[in-house]
Amino acid sequence: MRIMLVLALLAVVSFSGAYASPSPEVMMNRPSMISPHGGGTAGLGPARPMAEVIKDATLPGHPNVKIGDAFEKYGYFKEKHWYETRGTAGNFYVDFRGSSPTGWFDFKGRRAGIAEKGVVLKFVIYPTGEYGIVMASKTVQTKDGKTTAYPIPNIKGVVDAIYANKKLDL
Repeated sequence: MRIMLVLALLAVVSFSGAYASPSPEVMMNRPSMISPHGGGTAGLGPARPMAEVIKDATLPGHPNVKIGDAFEKYGYFKEKHWYETRGTAGNFYVDFRGSSPTGWFDFKGRRAGIAEKGVVLKFVIYPTGEYGIVMASKTVQTKDGKTTAYPIPNIKGVVDAIYANKKLDL
């Protein structure tokens, strides 16, 4: 009798959880929401790399330009790379790293031993599908290979400069 009661309760809990979650179509139409599987497939299609998902998304304030298009067209970085990792809480993190070598006429930087300067922007994709930029850092790499990162408090200023293709003061 107890086993039947436990099985019945388990079935009720399972069905109530399935009916309580919103449909993928509702989740996809919310602002700043994406599906990690692309195109609203709700897990039916092959998973895409998270960097590609972020590149195909848009940011508030720039709804007509995909993130990947804006970042790839930014002309002041010689090197542009995308990296992704998965956090323990189910979040996906996608880093954009852009950098340029120290210029020929940057005598102050060359004297300080700076080989390159750049920016790292960290995107997060939460398990709910919400996404955004959670961190921006200025990076400085010296000739001996040491890299130091400094937080940039004005993330919006960095993103706006990249979208407008304006040089960042690094």
